[in-house]
Amino acid sequence: MINILIADDYLPFRHVLRDFMETADSRLQVVAEAANGREALSLLKKHRVHIALIDIRMPLMDGIELTRCIRQEFGGRVVIITYTGLRSPRLMAQALQAGADLHLVKPFELFALKNAVIRLAGSAKKVPKETASVG
Repeated sequence: MINILIADDYLPFRHVLRDFMETADSRLQVVAEAANGREALSLLKKHRVHIALIDIRMPLMDGIELTRCIRQEFGGRVVIITYTGLRSPRLMAQALQAGADLHLVKPFELFALKNAVIRLAGSAKKVPKETASVG
């Protein structure tokens, strides 16, 4: 089973991601959802999470800071996929420098996200950082 945390302040999008992930592949399970980075960090301490799907723009603690905190506290044990609706090379660079394994720009194709989740979770070693505009 691949345990997923979704951190996004937009509840309908969290629901879309959760419903899609859990119906697209029986190996995927969303074990936690957060509306901001602080909540996500707290949930990561309570749940065994393999993959964190993180929106860059959230209140209280944004996705860049959350990514940094995850890397400091959990090292490479959690794969981080960040995303945003802004096609900004600066934001993309910041996410990758903070420790994201993959950065996506919305709109992205959900099946491509699912495949990336499975591929990154199944990698035995730390994968090189990637940048993608999927969709």
